[in-house]
Amino acid sequence: MVPRRYEPWVLSTATFAMVLSCAVMGYDHFDPYGSINIKWDVVSWTPDGYVAVVKIQNRQMLQIMSPGWALGWTWSKKEVIWSMVGAQPTDQGDCSNFKNGIPHCCKKSPTIVDLLPGVPKNQMVTSCCKAGVLASWGQGPEAAVSASQLSVCHSGTSNYTVKPPKDFYLFGPGTGYTCICFAFLLARWSSKNSSNEKDLKISSELKSEKRGLLEGNNGGMVECTKHMCPIRVHWHVKDNYKEYWRLKITITNFNYLMNYTPWTLVAQHPNLNNLPNVYNFLYKPLNQYQSTNDTGMFYGIKYYNELLMEAGPNGNVQSELILRKDLKTFTLNQGYKAVKLENIQEVQVEVLDVAEISAVGEHLVSSVAISAAYDPLDPNGNITIKWDVMSWTPDGYVAVVTMTNFQMYRHIMTPGWTLGWVWAKKEVIWSMVGAQATEQGDCSKFKGTIPHCCKKNPTIVDLLPGVPYNQQIANCCKGGVVASWGQDSSAAVSSFQVSVGRSGSSNKTVKLPKNFTLLGPGPGYTCSQAKIVPSTVFLTPDSRRKTQALMTWNVTCTYSQLLASQKPTCCVSMSSFYNSTITPCPSCACGCQNKQHCVNATDSKLSSVVALNNRAKSNSPLLQCTQHMCPIRVHWHVKLNYKQFWRVKIAVTNFNYRSNYTQWTLVAEHPNLNNITQVFSFVYKPLVPYTSKNDTGLFYGIKFYNDVLVAAGPDGNLQSELILTKDEETFTFKEGWAFPRKIYFNGDECMMPPPDSYPFLPNSAHRNLLSLPKLVLIFSLLAVLAFS
Repeated sequence: MVPRRYEPWVLSTATFAMVLSCAVMGYDHFDPYGSINIKWDVVSWTPDGYVAVVKIQNRQMLQIMSPGWALGWTWSKKEVIWSMVGAQPTDQGDCSNFKNGIPHCCKKSPTIVDLLPGVPKNQMVTSCCKAGVLASWGQGPEAAVSASQLSVCHSGTSNYTVKPPKDFYLFGPGTGYTCICFAFLLARWSSKNSSNEKDLKISSELKSEKRGLLEGNNGGMVECTKHMCPIRVHWHVKDNYKEYWRLKITITNFNYLMNYTPWTLVAQHPNLNNLPNVYNFLYKPLNQYQSTNDTGMFYGIKYYNELLMEAGPNGNVQSELILRKDLKTFTLNQGYKAVKLENIQEVQVEVLDVAEISAVGEHLVSSVAISAAYDPLDPNGNITIKWDVMSWTPDGYVAVVTMTNFQMYRHIMTPGWTLGWVWAKKEVIWSMVGAQATEQGDCSKFKGTIPHCCKKNPTIVDLLPGVPYNQQIANCCKGGVVASWGQDSSAAVSSFQVSVGRSGSSNKTVKLPKNFTLLGPGPGYTCSQAKIVPSTVFLTPDSRRKTQALMTWNVTCTYSQLLASQKPTCCVSMSSFYNSTITPCPSCACGCQNKQHCVNATDSKLSSVVALNNRAKSNSPLLQCTQHMCPIRVHWHVKLNYKQFWRVKIAVTNFNYRSNYTQWTLVAEHPNLNNITQVFSFVYKPLVPYTSKNDTGLFYGIKFYNDVLVAAGPDGNLQSELILTKDEETFTFKEGWAFPRKIYFNGDECMMPPPDSYPFLPNSAHRNLLSLPKLVLIFSLLAVLAFS
């Protein structure tokens, strides 16, 4: 057979690209299209080579964990790497032939690894410096990319003379990947031997690399067990309710030399198509095939349990799932509740037979399912900080900074917000109106006028009410207190004016501040980098003329309850008229770390004890000694049942002797809140984050009446009653339907009791149906009898 002859092609543009695809050997039915794509983009030519950007994209549902990826290849000619940014070769090789400049790497087969976080800025490019750790595509596409830049010489300086590297291999971090090279010529090409120079398009050319599995040893010291696996996944069927069933997943690490970060777990079960709630883990369905939805991916919450520690007391992570039964398929027979598990780390997984599992009695305290910075009841909630440059000065600018709280039910209470940033150059703050820097810094270099603040990273706070008028601007001077957007949009804004010097005095010379931080008043907020946006447009008082800012940039800050506190800050208790049992808050619902410093409410010297502790002026809470140890308890009591209505009483109690809650908010999620007839003592607003349902309500106090929840004591509680209209198709007292699905206080989700502890409806209970006219008649008769 005569071999096919390829015509040489001429590239009409100055660059070309090469794409490789690396995949684990074998077909994975959980991830049929999973691969790692490595793309080389030649961005410029040098006198004896080129500069290329190498991008690694992890399109798998499994991640590359620490110690990260390692990429290698073999040069086709005598190329060397002059320099690299964002990554580095593991070995320089023999560069003795070079007399002047010494290359970065002279090896024929270099091996490249990612740089560690925290390297100097001049060694970084976008998406680099993560220590080789790549998230899976399912966890987050933006974190599934790694990039580096390299300068290659002795390679040729045109499309004709450059030859792509060959024999690529990838460790991720161990062996198992096989790489195939696709040479994509991303432009129009013309045949060199064609007489009419007719343009031709080349789509792609596949070059198969006949490579087997790479040999290697990950190492490890595994605890002596019967299975001898580094990882064990324990699947425990915990509870069986009427419409739901509950299971517990425990992942245990038996490897003393390995932390798994960020770990992932994939489970396949037919009931995963109906999963109402997952505690402590994040969950994403994997729908590789449209015909089935029985596979789910679980992974840890960032900064909370994304790290599976090495073998030892902390070498495990746990979660609980509540699944809704499909009555057509659900059964306890023949191992239906067993599961097919696959740990994406490619380690062997031991699945325990359900029949061999003994009951586990402990309760997961941290059972509040919280996303890192996403609130399903307020998906668009954030705090936006806008800088409007209003005028230029000889050495800088004057800007109005506006902070708008777009969160529907999370406000900033006293002692108020604190805003910080880092200047990009050597800027100083000459003056401020409506706010002040907490520290002036070292201004000794200034001979004449002394700036307001000379710190590289200033910290700004709002002024207190009552300051002189020449220190105020609109929406300032509230002591940092900002209402939520759902409560009062006009009070959800705070502003101040700042005059900045040594910054540049044009759009081209001004550098945006960076590394913004926001305390509101405690931690929990994460802020984006400043981004230039279209200039803000202002209307004159007569609305006949528009003006605009000279330059505008925005910063967006989002809230994460896990960053604010590792434990919940409130809990929920329940009771009902049809059951004498009161369901209390779970024990140590908010953690028992303050149990040794709490105050006993029965202490005869309670007032003196509280006064003595308050003199310390500590920010830590001083709690009343309770079983739950939460500063706030919300009690939901099903009070009465009428023919067409039912009545609920809500009581909010403060157990913190050091804190008054001003402009407090309460959010409840219940399916009957779509038909609420009357609310007593509280202000009510429906929250409709999604047009498909209306089951969430916002409650807050009436101004000057009960908008302050005072500190623990006789007055440290608030109460309200709700009357709701029944929906005959859904209303029931069975299975805990009358109790809320979720409760939030001041924007933080409260710890709910376990579903199996809710007050239940006795089987022999008669229906207590009382119409309003009948109640009026009964009370009238009682009154007559009382005075007769």
